Amino acid sequence: MHPTPKNRTVTSSTFGLAIQGLVLLSMSNKVCPSQELAKMMNTGTTFLRRMLRPLVRASLVEAREGRDGGYLLAKPANLITVADVYRALELHDPLGSGMIDSTTDCERGNQLKGLFQEMSSQVEESTLRVFEQYTIEHIAAEIIKLEL
Repeated sequence: MHPTPKNRTVTSSTFGLAIQGLVLLSMSNKVCPSQELAKMMNTGTTFLRRMLRPLVRASLVEAREGRDGGYLLAKPANLITVADVYRALELHDPLGSGMIDSTTDCERGNQLKGLFQEMSSQVEESTLRVFEQYTIEHIAAEIIKLEL
């Protein structure tokens, strides 16, 4: 099982927003200022920057400073999977953690905790297998098809 991140600034609710931001960056032909990207996503600039920080650390997004600064993908969209985003945001085991934490400190609770940890690990592995099948390029192409 994966360790629980200590100071997670991004929650599972921002996972979709992070993917949305990457898709929008993949559709842009230039460096995208944070104000512009935030406006496209209908969110705050400060929130957007905080959300993109772990993606920059994971080398999925490049941040450029200065007057002409902003964000762009750090590598081609066909090489960025949803699993990469999941890992970068450190969203390990959001559902399974609740199961594990809910066990009480008694004999049966301790037995359940071990079983919950095993189930949780299997769910995490299955989730990553599915997420590996989808790239930012694929998602952007599907959006473009819907717009036609």
